[in-house]
Amino acid sequence: MNCRNFAIIACAGMMLSACSLFESQKKVITVPKDYVGQTVEETKNAPVPSQLTKPSRKPATSKRAPVASKNSTAEAPAQIAMPASPWVEVPQLDGEWTVWTVDGKKVTGEERPYINFSNTEHRFYGNNGCNTLNGAFMTGAGKSILFSEMISTMMTCPDAPFEMAINQALDKVRYYNISRKGQEVYIDLLDDHKAPVMVLRRHNMDFLNGAWMPTEINGERNTNEEVEMVIDLAEQKLHGRTGCNLVNGTLLIDPDKNNSIQFQALGSTRMMCDRDVMATETALLVALESVEHAHPGKNGTVVMSDKDGKTVLILKPVALQRPE
Repeated sequence: MNCRNFAIIACAGMMLSACSLFESQKKVITVPKDYVGQTVEETKNAPVPSQLTKPSRKPATSKRAPVASKNSTAEAPAQIAMPASPWVEVPQLDGEWTVWTVDGKKVTGEERPYINFSNTEHRFYGNNGCNTLNGAFMTGAGKSILFSEMISTMMTCPDAPFEMAINQALDKVRYYNISRKGQEVYIDLLDDHKAPVMVLRRHNMDFLNGAWMPTEINGERNTNEEVEMVIDLAEQKLHGRTGCNLVNGTLLIDPDKNNSIQFQALGSTRMMCDRDVMATETALLVALESVEHAHPGKNGTVVMSDKDGKTVLILKPVALQRPE
């Protein structure tokens, strides 16, 4: 083969390769049905889909707020319009509330989920039965409320049946309503259709705060003014005097009982006094251990009763005696 023939064959081979390359670069693109036409042959000079004109379409909006994961931050949905004045203070919300129901189901268990509101900080914290919750809340006109910036710890608990339901319920809340039944106060937390998703409950036992003198112990009149007790609900403490010894203890409010109050871990000093004084002391300590309920009485007094409803103590308010 001479040089001329070799050059002709080489040139033909290069042309065939170029054609193959051109064919391999051609592909069929399926165009969405909103575009005019069904398919388009894409080459170097052919229009690509981004150059085609697609009819404008309104983006769909969801009425349901996204559910925040345990370690995520939940933002206020755009469709919830809060008032121009961002805060409407609701002092009645302040403090700790027990989660009473969620999605219509009664919350039970020894470690009750709770939510604690702080109006001054516009923050809340609590526990869903397993993990600690923290976040912000906003209250506005029309009893509107919105929880946001919600985060939680990431523990795994096998015995926390209400954990996920509480997290999801908080994310749905848009309104609230506060009501009172006896000494209990309730907050209904409502969704955007004003249907309840969670109910919070708190015992209104503030009337117990202060210094008291028992005027009646197990039906017997007491006139010893040295018998005195101080009840501190915030610290959940009891301290006072039996007429002879000092006494201290703790308070317990049972979330499942109305007007609940119990005195626990009672302890006293060990001095000996006159027989009548010691008898009063014994009767007082026995009565305190049996108390299960309390309610306001006449003329500012407090009536305390046992589990059967029997009155065991009647207290009258006194000025707190401070050490000189």
